[in-house]
Amino acid sequence: MLHPVGNLSPSVYWRRRILLLAAVVLAVLSIFALLFRGGGSGGRGGQAAASTGTQGYTPPGSTSASASKPPTRSSSAVVPSSSAASGPLACSAVQLSVAASSDSKSYTIGQHPLLALVVTNTGPSACVMDLADRQIELRVYSGSARVWGSHDCAIQPGTSPQTLPVGQPIRREIQWSGLSSQPACAGVRQQVPDGSYTLYAYLAGRQGTTSKFSFG
Repeated sequence: MLHPVGNLSPSVYWRRRILLLAAVVLAVLSIFALLFRGGGSGGRGGQAAASTGTQGYTPPGSTSASASKPPTRSSSAVVPSSSAASGPLACSAVQLSVAASSDSKSYTIGQHPLLALVVTNTGPSACVMDLADRQIELRVYSGSARVWGSHDCAIQPGTSPQTLPVGQPIRREIQWSGLSSQPACAGVRQQVPDGSYTLYAYLAGRQGTTSKFSFG
């Protein structure tokens, strides 16, 4: 190989070999350069893509500015009023009219009068009042002398909240035996004599208007 064989002079063959060798070397260098550039750009491209993926990602349908803001609620929501949520309020004393009443103006000895407290809501709207026995008291007087009281001998326990419509009288009745009584049911109970009597009515300790009746 080092000694050319042919009809031409040895210098010709050597030049051909040198040119061929130079072409091969140039081709090898070109391929190496292409491979080196491609690998370098690919590495940098991967790093850039990774950087973009971790820092620049924004969920679809949103922006980076909106994503950083906490969610807010609309201030136009309707808040139910306290009256609508809890129903009628408790009655106040000034909106209630309280009166004593009896089923007759005259009785004979031995009859049992039906006595009553009548309460009427005179306020602007319905309200709730406890009409249990302990809240209602009836008393009978003869002149200034106390003759009988509905709480003297017994008070029924418990509560009885009632809704009072506007302008509608509500009655709570007690049948009276016609016998006298004292607080704590002290003394001897006796039939009241003929005469005129005044009925007093109390609701939660508040006195109403009186009513009169008679035995005879």
